[in-house]
Amino acid sequence: MMIFLKILMLLSLVSGFATVFAAKAIVEKFNLKEKAKCDFENEITEEELEKYKFDKAVLSVKMTGMLIALPGLILLLIIYR
Repeated sequence: MMIFLKILMLLSLVSGFATVFAAKAIVEKFNLKEKAKCDFENEITEEELEKYKFDKAVLSVKMTGMLIALPGLILLLIIYR
């Protein structure tokens, strides 16, 4: 049982942190900046809008990666307490 939890912990941590580190590549590959919404796009220039959408998409992917890694961090604390 303990080995299963350690493997589950490692899978969660590795996949979550890999998502965080590869966030820019993920956004570029899947063109996620086009799906990002901006409420004030008529108030900024086109270049600033593109940068804002890209940064927003990267932040969203990084937050998702951290949510993937969170169960692994909790298991790490429980197993090696």
